[in-house]
Parts: sequence; structure tokens; C-alpha cells
Amino acid sequence: MLLLVADVFWLIADEKEEKACPPEIMGDYSFTKLERLTKRPEFQKVLAYGEKKRIGRLCIVFSISNGLNRKRLGVIASKKVGNAVARNRVKRAIREIFRQMKHRMTPAVDIVVISGKEMVAESYKVIDEKLSNALLTIK
Repeated sequence: MLLLVADVFWLIADEKEEKACPPEIMGDYSFTKLERLTKRPEFQKVLAYGEKKRIGRLCIVFSISNGLNRKRLGVIASKKVGNAVARNRVKRAIREIFRQMKHRMTPAVDIVVISGKEMVAESYKVIDEKLSNALLTIK
């Protein structure tokens, strides 16, 4: 059987995906590429059909169950939040909280967190407390 170039590409991509992060190094506390929402349609599906939960003026959390056996996270931080430094700091905080909380959450769920302006001014401890409680209540 003759393989096409696209078939070879996907075979190589699958091999790389399996080798991305060995579980013995990070275990449950890693945040792999498979656990990220990356495509626009994935975000749109969660935002359109997902359950909405507002966490004060801090952020909005959308969640919807997926057919996969893993949790996935998407983060939205618009220019309204602040400059690039502030947006990146907020996104890092959200990803870190998700990374630490994911093993205690309901399996097979897609989550999108839209950060608010208040998140920039809050300390990491406050963000962690409020967002962790919200993530644990997702079903």
C-alpha cells in the first residue's frame, strides 16, 4: 500500500503526541497539549452550549462535558484586561490553578475561563481561592 505525504505526517504527529510529556516526570500535575482548547470551534461550542458561572467581577467560567476522557482548558484574556504583561500574568495564573486542581475535578469536561479586569489587581492567593472553588463545583 502506498502512503501519501499527509498520512505520513499524521503518523509522525501521533508519535510525537504520545511522547510529549512522559507521565513519570510530571504525573497528574502536568498541563499537556491534549488538555488545552486550541481551535476556535472548540471555544465557540463551550461558549454557546456550556453552563455559565460568574465569579464576582473576577472572571466568567463556561463548562460543558465532552466525549473525551480528559479535562481541557481554554483561557480568554482580551485587551480590556490590560497590556500584554497583565494578560499573560492572568493567563499563567489561571493555567496554574487548573493544573493543580484538575485531578480533583469531574472528568471529561471542557472549560473556558474569560478573565475580567479585576483579576489583574487581585493577588494570586485570592484568585486561587475563588477560581478553585468554582472549578470544583463544575459538573
